[in-house]
Amino acid sequence: MKKKSVAEKLNNNYGFSLVELIIVIAIMAILIGVLAPMYIKYVEKASVASDKQLLESIYKAVTYAVADADVTSDPSAQALIDGMTTPVTLESLMTTPNNKLAEEVMDTLGWSDLNQATYESKLRSAHASGCEIYMVYQGGVKNPFIMWITTTDETGRKDTSNTSTNVSGIGNCICIR
Repeated sequence: MKKKSVAEKLNNNYGFSLVELIIVIAIMAILIGVLAPMYIKYVEKASVASDKQLLESIYKAVTYAVADADVTSDPSAQALIDGMTTPVTLESLMTTPNNKLAEEVMDTLGWSDLNQATYESKLRSAHASGCEIYMVYQGGVKNPFIMWITTTDETGRKDTSNTSTNVSGIGNCICIR
């Protein structure tokens, strides 16, 4: 039996056939077609969860600030708290300069301001530009606030048409009740 040299073995290696390559490409296309919609849904749900966590952080910051004795002793901050029985925007906390409520919320969140551009840049899910965070003080200990982000969709379906500025019209907005 004659032994083949290394050069002869390399010359006999022709690689994959065209049929084999087409089969592999077809299998990959089928897998991508099946998995892509599930992946897109997963990414959107993760983005909604991230935005819900952002809203929960803001919720806790406002709740702690409202309960802080230093904040409630500031007359301008107390006037803002008293006005929260009707829906107000997060940004409206900064309307009175140097009030302790806005300072405490910004300090807790680590933000330099409460402007719409600040929190809108942190949102990851589908939302329309100009979305706002609204809140209403409803009293109580367990859930003192209702808070929601307008033009967002908690279901992950990317419906950004809900722009309600009152509690009854929150719909599918990302919210805390």
